[in-house]
Amino acid sequence: MITLEWFLGAVVALLIFYLYNINQKYRKMPPGPRPLPLVGNFLEVKHETLLFDLTKLGERYDGIFTIHLLRTPTVVLDAADIIRDLVTSTAFSDVFSGRRKSYLGTYILSDDISLQCLNTNEIYMKKLAFVGLKQNGAAINDIAQLVNVELVKLIQRFRETRGVPCDPLQDINQYVSNLMLMSICGQRFDSGHKALETCHHLTTEVDLLFNYRNMILMDNIPFITSVSSGLKRSCQRLENCIQYFMDTLESIRRETNCGLAGNLYTLLVSEYEDGNLSKDNIKGVVLDCLFAGILSPKPTLYAALLAMVHFPKVQRKIQEEIQRVVRKDRLPGLEDMDKMPYTKAVEMEIYRYFTPIGLPVPRITTEDCSYKQYFIPKGTTVVYNIWRVHHEETFWEKPFTFDPNRFLDENGQLLPPDDEKRQRLIPFGTGKRSCPGQKLARVGIGLALSSILQQFNLTKDPSQVLPSSDPRTYKIKTVLTPPAYQIQFQARCRTEQRY
Repeated sequence: MITLEWFLGAVVALLIFYLYNINQKYRKMPPGPRPLPLVGNFLEVKHETLLFDLTKLGERYDGIFTIHLLRTPTVVLDAADIIRDLVTSTAFSDVFSGRRKSYLGTYILSDDISLQCLNTNEIYMKKLAFVGLKQNGAAINDIAQLVNVELVKLIQRFRETRGVPCDPLQDINQYVSNLMLMSICGQRFDSGHKALETCHHLTTEVDLLFNYRNMILMDNIPFITSVSSGLKRSCQRLENCIQYFMDTLESIRRETNCGLAGNLYTLLVSEYEDGNLSKDNIKGVVLDCLFAGILSPKPTLYAALLAMVHFPKVQRKIQEEIQRVVRKDRLPGLEDMDKMPYTKAVEMEIYRYFTPIGLPVPRITTEDCSYKQYFIPKGTTVVYNIWRVHHEETFWEKPFTFDPNRFLDENGQLLPPDDEKRQRLIPFGTGKRSCPGQKLARVGIGLALSSILQQFNLTKDPSQVLPSSDPRTYKIKTVLTPPAYQIQFQARCRTEQRY
């Protein structure tokens, strides 16, 4: 007869055996702070300061450490050489390019590029996204033409402020959103259109839901989206936005006799009709491109304009370079950017200094692997800390000083692409999971900054305190964004130019 004492003893023995096996599995992993039972180190990282908390923890270790977030042991990489070894090298890139089955990847985007494991279909989808966004070969010039169309509208809106202080975020949202919408469906939208408002809502909800801490909560406790009103509301809003966009894209395609040629959505529909993609694939690629094309460029350009007001000497030096290189009867173009090394250096320093996305979407290891003296089991969550790479004090001189000259040589020319400083600049991620739309983003940001500074002097609103230029003071969800601010766009010429 089984007694209560025997039963409890068996339970304790099984528990000890289980904990022993878990300990054996993880004991050779990289070191890290001691976890608490059940919650691990989850309480040591706050929602608003996650990036900075992980960076501070990383200072105790040698570029790689393990942190336990609820039931998820996570390896954090925050040294440039280790990220290269594990994320981009031939030996390890496949192993460190997996994706964990996630709440968002299961219930929101079930067949996309970003949240699914890289198989043959996902790789094909990523190639289609690259081609559809016109980032291959000479097609990059098509991007510049799209940018120019929208820049004329953006400059006109800033001109209409007539120097009255304003918050440029809504106009920046319209600019970057229309760039993506024109690339995706071949159509732009005017101020106030629901499509632009939906772009703003999309990025707001993605910014909240893709926060690493929230993803861990949803993946480990799926029912939390039913009991947490904030997460439940965000998931519902995101689903509504997605449905609106897919309906809108299909409506545009039908109204324009099977769509305007040369845009991403038309390409994807053609692939679907040929039997190469599913409808969920189309939705996944479109939404991934839309998220990536707005989520990072919008706060980057918003931070760039703030930086120009904080650093007027930098602003004037860009304007002087533009005046030397660009004719007065047109906006700066792609052909000009290669002749403006200082302007390009400023763009690079903005990516480094502000680092809008410091922690890309987590990965998992696809098989057991050994690295140095460590063992990392299959299925281990891995995240790499771009913020730490961009602000490592042992490499960057005064990393929290905004200094574009760090990317220039003694002759005032850009450092070559293989220079270690440029190699450490990874604002759009690196390896097989890097952002597929980064060329579009770089062109859109670079041409926007140079065109705005060609036309305007950016100055402080004398009636308000300007937010700090120090990105460490900003709150974080998924993306680092400056607090709201107002500045003045003072036209640099009296007669209005037309392009």
